[in-house]
Amino acid sequence: MGSLHTLPQRINSLLLTCIISLSSPVLGNSIVPDDIAYKPQPAPNPSESGVVVGTSELPATAARVSSTQYLAKGQCPDQSRSHDNLSKALAITQFLRSSPHTANAGNLFAAESGLPELIRAQLRQKFQATGPAVMPWGFAQADLSESQLKQQAQKIARQMRTQFVISGTIVDMSMLAPDTTYNPSLYRQFANGFHDLTHLKMFDQRTRVMSLEVQLRDGFTGELLFNKSYSTNGIWNQRQPIGFGSPAFAKTHYGKRVKSLANKISTELAQIIHCQPFMAAIDSAPGQTQVLLHGGANNGLHAGDNLSLYQVIMVGSNNEYQVSDTRLVKRETRLHLSEVYPTHSIAVVEGGSYLNGSYLAASE
Repeated sequence: MGSLHTLPQRINSLLLTCIISLSSPVLGNSIVPDDIAYKPQPAPNPSESGVVVGTSELPATAARVSSTQYLAKGQCPDQSRSHDNLSKALAITQFLRSSPHTANAGNLFAAESGLPELIRAQLRQKFQATGPAVMPWGFAQADLSESQLKQQAQKIARQMRTQFVISGTIVDMSMLAPDTTYNPSLYRQFANGFHDLTHLKMFDQRTRVMSLEVQLRDGFTGELLFNKSYSTNGIWNQRQPIGFGSPAFAKTHYGKRVKSLANKISTELAQIIHCQPFMAAIDSAPGQTQVLLHGGANNGLHAGDNLSLYQVIMVGSNNEYQVSDTRLVKRETRLHLSEVYPTHSIAVVEGGSYLNGSYLAASE
């Protein structure tokens, strides 16, 4: 009997579902553009007309232009793409320390600047990434909203004129058993001397950990491209306040492990940066077909190069007050580099179009 009573309800639900599915096209399209740079796009239809450059509004044909894709680690389909040979500017902030007291042993408070400096040195030495020295301040606190984190990344990138922003938090630098180094018993003193003499680490209890979180964000949109936690440990046998990054610190087993971890972090960051297209900000004036590009010979650009053009669109948030997301919309018009200098270039807008609004240049 129960199934007979529920039969009309099921029929009503089925009719309601059909009505909603048939009426959905009438509701219109979403206000978010379909050709966002971070969203996979269908192949463009060559028979359709292109997008008109020079308007700050989203044209109806915006979805017809394919976008440069932001790819994650291990997803570079073509290692010979031209943008792989271009150096991309990045800013590295000081790392925060969520537990400052864990740096007391050995006076390692300089880790908040010394650790990102190790990562920066590895990136400059081995990979196509350039940037200024480690910034004298840290990034946002972890309890801020994602929108606030994006805004801070965008602000830093604008100030430093970089494409990417690297930030991090040192979670733990504590010793698992501090007394084994700083207040050892007679037996432990004998054991410590044996380990120091023989360099055997297996049963050495003077272990110190290093755990941290590293983030990589796109400087133009603030989007999170990479977020990973790392950890290592090593023997800490120093009773003096030698400081982080000192020659004495580098000789310790713990210091060598930290340097090896920084090398691993820089390698993985470089793999992500390698998969991203080169992008640079543009300074343009209304009524002019020449623009100033914030990138030059130091980045690997040459006179005669052609770059794609992206318009920067601000889309208001549906659930946060006075918060907007940045979207990059690709345009058909390209930029031709006529003059290239070490840090900037002069580009001509193809077809003599005038740019009205905010734009970026990207490698093709």
